[in-house]
Amino acid sequence: MEEYLGRLAKFVAERPGLVVSVVALILIFSAISAQNVSMSTGTGSMFPKDNPIYLQYKMYERNFGVGAQSLFILIKGDRVISKEVYDYMLQLQNRIEQIEGVGATTSPASIIVAFNGFLPDSDVELEKLTETYASNLAPKQTLALIMIPLKTSDVDMQKSIAKQIEKIIESTSLPPGVALELTGSAALSVQLEREIMKSLGVTMTVSILSMVLILYITFSGAVRRKVTAFAPLIISVMSVQILYGLMPLMGIPLSEHTNGALPMLIGLAIEYGAQLQNRYEEERRKGNKPNEAAVIATTRTGLAIIMALLTTIVGFMSMLAPGIPAMSDFGIIASFGLILAYILTITFLPAALKLLDEKNLLENNNSAKAKNKKVKELGYLEKSLESIATFTAKRPLGILVGTTVIVILGLYASQFVELETNYNKYIPQDLPSIVRFKELERTVGGQAVYTLVLNIDELNSETLEKIKELSDYIVSREELVYDYNSLTKLVDDVAKNYDLKVSDRLINKVIEAAGEKQLAMYISGNQLAVHFYSDADTHSEYIKLYDSLKKDVRFYGFYDYYITGSPVLFGEMGRIMIDGQTKMTYVAYFLILVLLLCIYRSIRKAIVPLIAITSVIGVMNLIMFVFGVKQTMMSIALNSITLGLGIDFSIHILERYFEERRNLDPIASVRRTIERTGKAITTSALTMAGGFGSLMFSSFPILRDFGFIALVSILFSLIAALTVVPAFLIVTERVSNKNIFRINNSKS
Repeated sequence: MEEYLGRLAKFVAERPGLVVSVVALILIFSAISAQNVSMSTGTGSMFPKDNPIYLQYKMYERNFGVGAQSLFILIKGDRVISKEVYDYMLQLQNRIEQIEGVGATTSPASIIVAFNGFLPDSDVELEKLTETYASNLAPKQTLALIMIPLKTSDVDMQKSIAKQIEKIIESTSLPPGVALELTGSAALSVQLEREIMKSLGVTMTVSILSMVLILYITFSGAVRRKVTAFAPLIISVMSVQILYGLMPLMGIPLSEHTNGALPMLIGLAIEYGAQLQNRYEEERRKGNKPNEAAVIATTRTGLAIIMALLTTIVGFMSMLAPGIPAMSDFGIIASFGLILAYILTITFLPAALKLLDEKNLLENNNSAKAKNKKVKELGYLEKSLESIATFTAKRPLGILVGTTVIVILGLYASQFVELETNYNKYIPQDLPSIVRFKELERTVGGQAVYTLVLNIDELNSETLEKIKELSDYIVSREELVYDYNSLTKLVDDVAKNYDLKVSDRLINKVIEAAGEKQLAMYISGNQLAVHFYSDADTHSEYIKLYDSLKKDVRFYGFYDYYITGSPVLFGEMGRIMIDGQTKMTYVAYFLILVLLLCIYRSIRKAIVPLIAITSVIGVMNLIMFVFGVKQTMMSIALNSITLGLGIDFSIHILERYFEERRNLDPIASVRRTIERTGKAITTSALTMAGGFGSLMFSSFPILRDFGFIALVSILFSLIAALTVVPAFLIVTERVSNKNIFRINNSKS
């Protein structure tokens, strides 16, 4: 690898203009390709494709001819149960049903026409019929709903339908005093696309500005011209630009998950450029020519960066282990982004530095003044590191005891960190569709709908009576279920209104009167669907009610059935999250341990960094518990991400300690290590923290929480590297009395 880097460095040093030109062309092509980046929203990417619960949900969609969720038009006014408004509903429904991909729409008006044959002129009669047949769609005088089932599960087509409906609503003349609002998953997707791009712009801007500030404070003293302190930032931005252009070629969409990886990469990728440029400047100050400085910096620093790159990629690629598409996409683009940053660091950066050096643009005419200023600027950081070194050297055993307590408390606290699986809470809460959805819940009750799909041998009065008894039993027994909707309820309402007995003849008349389109949500071949409306709102409630419903159904003697719906998906998502986090963490631990064993050929050296990072994971669990931060589909990956990123700091401390240990005693080695290496890893940690911290400015709650916890994990990874690692080395060496680490180091 060193020989390869040497040849590459010489090529770059001899042909800097060519390298810069090639990179410029790649940037142009990536900008063109970026125009084709697709967008993706929804819960589909959160489930492995072979997940049985998800497959049942898709089967329900296919068999009953509905999409993931229906669209709803909320009709508001002082009095919406009137002949004029109902006539308008029918006209609007007729236009909407002409859109390709839209099923038979349902409203109080269409239901009354189906059963009564026409709309009565009397508002009093209209109210009576509405209460009999469509009370769930007109819960009060001031609100009515039009349900628009989508016959396609294609997300792009659903969004197109939502846009067409919006245009129809805008082009129609509303009755006086009436307002219309469109809501539902497809309408939400349209709004989410705009919000994702807006959020990405905000977080990218914050990330870049924070990097400018951090580099100016921590890195400007290491370069001859302060303006070149921002060269690593340019490298990271270029990496993200190229990655953005690669996403369409890789088939990875921009989603509420992956859009968080791009600003995060700004902070992560800077470390590589900062390390190489720092070495280049050091070699130039020694008197080496630009060519020599570029070759030495690339060869010597390139190897160290590769180790950091490998451990980080291991952390990100472990996100592929659970088979969750959203996690896999995040891990892949994060890994590719860092690889691109590394390639640009060892090619474009030395080429650009050499070209600038040859034009004497990097020379500082007042080096003495700059040097004095540098000492002044870095004085506070040096003093802080000196204090940390003194504390660590004096109390190594206390630090390890404290670390053990933190790990135990973190493990205990992790049991009480709640899960957030409701997709609607992952996205901005001020989106119009979410605001309207909450209003709908306040008006008619929670919209967590559990759909019970029963396979029946024959549709007759006996079967419907048994299903009715089951449905009434569930509503009366389950506290979280407040109502249900099914063919049995429709037939029963008709029987009560006309004082008839439920019979096979009446069932056939109701089915004939309503028509296939109106009953599509209840009947599909030999399957009947019963929709239970619930107030369930948390993961524990989703799971509890799902399990209880299955017991109720079996209690009534139904065995050929399945239960589906959004809350069932949300409950299953929690199980996937728990299993996924466990799998990702174990895979990351195993792969990093194998990698460190291959590098160091020493068990002691390999486990020291892992001990420090384990304490950080404990701190993360405590922080989440104390601040009430819930686990989301993104935060479950933080263990593996922290292992991949934070372990880099510990490795730097470990390497420097053994270097100093050749000539100094353990205490002095720790002091020298923290004071000398601490500055470099502090800069790296701050840039990483800045990249993650920018996500806290996102409008997406899932990204804000992820950014906050990731920021905490990076800062504590730095603290653990400066305290736990040297403390463990001191205590272990005291106990062994045989200088095991020194022997292993000399052998290696």
